[in-house]
Amino acid sequence: MSQTTATEQCFASGRYSKRKRTQVTYFMDELDVSDTESDFEDGVQAKKRKPATPKRLPKSKIFPFMELPAEIRCMIYTYALSDPTGINLVATFKNRRRTVERISAEAQAGIKDTRRYYSANRINEDIRTNYADPVSLSPCLLAVSKQIHQEGRDVLYANDFAFTDSFALYSFMLNIGPTAARNLKSLRLMGWGYGRGMKAYNHSCFAVLAWATNLDKLTIDTTPGYSSNPKGAAEQLYRDAFPWLEAMGSAKGKVDAALDVLELPESALENYHAIPGQRPANEAKQNIESFRAALRNLLAQQQKRVMAKPSKKRKVLKNGVTDEL
Repeated sequence: MSQTTATEQCFASGRYSKRKRTQVTYFMDELDVSDTESDFEDGVQAKKRKPATPKRLPKSKIFPFMELPAEIRCMIYTYALSDPTGINLVATFKNRRRTVERISAEAQAGIKDTRRYYSANRINEDIRTNYADPVSLSPCLLAVSKQIHQEGRDVLYANDFAFTDSFALYSFMLNIGPTAARNLKSLRLMGWGYGRGMKAYNHSCFAVLAWATNLDKLTIDTTPGYSSNPKGAAEQLYRDAFPWLEAMGSAKGKVDAALDVLELPESALENYHAIPGQRPANEAKQNIESFRAALRNLLAQQQKRVMAKPSKKRKVLKNGVTDEL
């Protein structure tokens, strides 16, 4: 077989030596090809969907509330935002936050001790089961518009707010903030916190109550502590409530302005071990007057300390003490 015939057979069969074939190398420009390109891309971007906007109700379905006469709107505010029995609040936790829950006046009287509180009365399932729900209110009505908020807020904050203890008062004031606190008119504190974990709220509640300088009445059912002595009870209340007492004096321009707002029942200074109503009525009134006089004296003494001229500093020397001008 000749060499030419062998070469033709190798090419015909597809089998031939690699050495006899000229190798060709193809070089691709790296700049022309991107790693992110795909054969399946057509160059068309997906359309972004616009967020759906809520459709407004037609005018035929919108109630013309603001077109009503002012007298009728005021009646609606009274029905929606007012409770004749008062707004009774008890401390609770919700979503790991200190807050309050509204209960009925019967439930408030049911969990209340005959005279004093010796524990934090928090809302629980027993209260919800044993007592009826309070009259429902609609405070969300104030969020409809600025005008409705301005017209109805006085109706809401004109209610009598009753708090089970100092913890409930603290939680309520902390949640409404200083702006809403200025609208409060009537508060009632029915008890105090006792024990290592709750006693601190006796002072904290008055620290945030300092925002409420437009109060017309603050009723305290019982004095803090165990002392039934008028002077000792006044000192304990001043120790806990001096932020609010002094804030009222600054706002009204009168050092004892808080005493014009503060109200105590005659049973507030009764001894814990005494039988209610056992003492003569005249003695209870005298104790209340002595309590108010002692509290007024404490406020006046603090004002004197604030208004007093600074005393001369005394410099201590080796040979003696001299005044430094």
